[in-house]
Amino acid sequence: MAYRIVSVTEVDDEPAFEELLTEYYAVVFRKLGLVGGSAKKEPKDMASSVLANIQTILPPTGRLFLAYGKQDRLVGCGTLQQARPDAGELKRLFVRPEASGNRLGRALVDARMEAARNMGWRTLLVNAVTGNQDMLRIYESLGFRFIERYPECSDPIELTDYFDYMQFDFS
Repeated sequence: MAYRIVSVTEVDDEPAFEELLTEYYAVVFRKLGLVGGSAKKEPKDMASSVLANIQTILPPTGRLFLAYGKQDRLVGCGTLQQARPDAGELKRLFVRPEASGNRLGRALVDARMEAARNMGWRTLLVNAVTGNQDMLRIYESLGFRFIERYPECSDPIELTDYFDYMQFDFS
């Protein structure tokens, strides 16, 4: 199956993107619960919050990559947002189960890394729920290294113990 990844400057189908984000947050919250953490909001509320603050993941200071499958169904996403003037934060990497196993997650990471490089950023930051081996494996294979929580992390500080934090420095 061929997938199409696009960087967008606006979200054409907000309901479809909100549905995808709601699925993403449901998965993250489930994984968070498995390691002893808990979210204070519902997945739908988190998805709505992303849409309300969409400018943080759109140009000029961010990037939103959407992946489409059969019949142009939205099957994945990945966001990039500015963490500080020289660094970006990779967020919201998600591939629906129907599209998993096709290296789509890796392709979304590659696209965001290339965008960050083109934006002139020197560093990329990312966090993942502890034990999320699929995601951690992707980042490790690309040369990300484990670090302590970075000050610019956009996730609640009370969840620090339930996440792994990583950094990549462009040479």
